[in-house]
Amino acid sequence: MHYLSLRRGRIILVSFLLFTITMMALPAIDLEISGLFFDGHSFPRGRWWQNLQQAGLTLFLYLSMTTVIALYACNRALARNLGGIDGRRVLYLLLVLGVGAGLIVNTTLKDNFGRARPRDVVEFGGTRQFTAAFVVSRECNTNCSFSSGDAAGGFFALALALAFSRRRAVFAAALAFGAVISLARIATGAHFFSDTVVSFFVMLIVADVLYHYVVLSHVERTARSVVAVQAPS
Repeated sequence: MHYLSLRRGRIILVSFLLFTITMMALPAIDLEISGLFFDGHSFPRGRWWQNLQQAGLTLFLYLSMTTVIALYACNRALARNLGGIDGRRVLYLLLVLGVGAGLIVNTTLKDNFGRARPRDVVEFGGTRQFTAAFVVSRECNTNCSFSSGDAAGGFFALALALAFSRRRAVFAAALAFGAVISLARIATGAHFFSDTVVSFFVMLIVADVLYHYVVLSHVERTARSVVAVQAPS
């Protein structure tokens, strides 16, 4: 069963398309939101919560993956099933992190779209020109604003929720974690609103597609197809 035959998948992709159209048509939304955190001279820098955000995100990524891999190794060695962690789920998480946050966000988008960060554009006291999301420019050479690597790391929590819980409350908590990381990056002038939302959609789409093809068995994908066909339109 193809992922696009799922109503859920189509909703996610259409939502991303609508967001893209909105931000391209109304790019000033980014400036308005970033302006809420600009005091007329600068964005907040060097605050304790900024350091906490950076350290917390690094710790989250490190602990989540090392814990998963350690439990998988334990399950293999002792023939146990602690946490339901199997090879498919370990591979799934590695792929989401590597493809979503690594290849798409940090390599393809950040190093090729050339979007200057909010704190560097003229509107907020910098020297670079503001460019809309999805527009390729030369205002930045490397490690640029579009899209947000930290937000992608935060929204990796969505993949963990899909892999091990599927409960709405857990998924909501994962979404909230990514949103907090995103807000911190916007508040410091490191990223525009659209940078973080694009990273959210990238991680959500990659996580959802890979869950369908890597984690689910053929039987489970077939069951999904039956539900999709029988669901009212």
